[in-house]
Amino acid sequence: MPHSDNSKVRRLVIQNHHVQHIPEDTMHMPEVLRSLIIVDSEIGNMAPVQSFRVCRVLFIQNSNIFINLNHLGRLLHLKYIDISFTPLDELPEEIGHLKSLLALQLIETGLDELPPAVCSLKQLLCLIAVGFKRLPADRMGKLTSLEELRLRNVVDRSAAVDLVVDLGKMTRLRVVVINFSVNLGESLQKSLVQSLCNLGELEELIVYSEGSPLGATIWESWKPPRKLRRLLIEGIIFLRQPRWINGSRLPHLYFISLNVCVVELQDLDNLARLPELSYLELGGNSWPPGYIVGIDGFNNLRFCSVRTAMKFHTGAMPSLEELQFTVYVGLGCFEVNGMPFKQLPTKDVIGDHDFSLDNLLSLEQVTVKIDCFNATATEVEEVEALVRRVVEDHPNHPTIKVDRINEEHMCDVENVKTNLVIGVFVWKDESDANFIRLLWPYRRLQEAIFFIYCAGASMCEVKKVEAALAHAADVHPNHPTIQLIRRNTEEILSSSDHPHTEVTASLGCACSAHRQPAPHLQPTPASAAATP
Repeated sequence: MPHSDNSKVRRLVIQNHHVQHIPEDTMHMPEVLRSLIIVDSEIGNMAPVQSFRVCRVLFIQNSNIFINLNHLGRLLHLKYIDISFTPLDELPEEIGHLKSLLALQLIETGLDELPPAVCSLKQLLCLIAVGFKRLPADRMGKLTSLEELRLRNVVDRSAAVDLVVDLGKMTRLRVVVINFSVNLGESLQKSLVQSLCNLGELEELIVYSEGSPLGATIWESWKPPRKLRRLLIEGIIFLRQPRWINGSRLPHLYFISLNVCVVELQDLDNLARLPELSYLELGGNSWPPGYIVGIDGFNNLRFCSVRTAMKFHTGAMPSLEELQFTVYVGLGCFEVNGMPFKQLPTKDVIGDHDFSLDNLLSLEQVTVKIDCFNATATEVEEVEALVRRVVEDHPNHPTIKVDRINEEHMCDVENVKTNLVIGVFVWKDESDANFIRLLWPYRRLQEAIFFIYCAGASMCEVKKVEAALAHAADVHPNHPTIQLIRRNTEEILSSSDHPHTEVTASLGCACSAHRQPAPHLQPTPASAAATP
């Protein structure tokens, strides 16, 4: 390229090149170059970075180049830096001199520490930092102009504490994406929510947390701005879905991904009324049975993933293209974070597994998770075949994927011993037939150990459930011995906590008198119980 032509070049793009150095006829360009973009290339020798005096954009991605950034601070016109998946020897403190810099993206550069000088860039609008082991979390609050913050791998607990506090000082933030590599316990969640209360411009909140702590009650006190459009919280399990998730509070919310212990009917109704909702991913351990989706909600939903099965009226979810749901084969009883749950088989709440999927007129893809917990292999195979037929009969012939989950907890009919978790509060009104179903698949059963979670129940309700379990063992063909191990006995309701305990007790105990446990089946105190 002639020298006279090169003098007019303002933008240089090097892509898919592997050279020892930039060709000599372009080396005089740095003095006039406004944008330098290097992608998927390998360059042995670059011009000194300080020679790009008027450069406004420095973009280096997926490359291996030798570039000395020691005098980066001299590039006073730089507005945008993106160095991603490209190894660097260092990022100098001089980066704090770039008073025109508006956006800084550093992803997997091989550096351990993000320089504290970055926090001197008070005019910075966007900061994306991924792959750093150390962050100047206690100085982040100085970035008062920041509108977009994306951080990954916040690995140090003290850094997490500092960060969630300083987050509230960046009041202009519109996008917050943070991946915490530590467990966000109750105190950290409290600080996080307090900071979120200061972010009145927030449109997107994405938080990842290590582990599965329960969502602190303080989340209910947060009043998210009406501008919020995207909400994803992973690694925190909410006890209940926050009540502020509704159409009047968040009319522009289009993306939701949450995990909730107990999903209630009102929660699903509130989600259905979100006018712009197009993506829903909702995990849960307890669901309202047989929820029916009508034509007056979920009108813009295109993707739906839920841990339950639903039934669909004609015209329901008219825009839905991809559906993921779970079918429960067996009668489940389990605990999560010390909370007991009960899950009825899907066929008990949706007869013949008739989901009316043919009413979803735009359906293109279906993923069904078959929950094998406490089900026999034969039952699982029968349900898998039935679900495939249901989807294949859809007029759109959507693609189908069927996966098994909890296969390791499938009922082995040859087992002679089993351990089961029973929450009195969720089982106290259950029929004798379902108690019997818990043990019936184990045809060789000799011993059953029940861990009885007593929290929130009266003593009479505890004894009623224990009697029902004893009755289930009595009618089993093998008459197995059972052991009843009480948990949370300190949380059994007293008469002062439960005003109608005496009346309920007299009625309940009278009703269950015919099935009291045999004398040798005395409950084992929680203090003497083994861990399940």
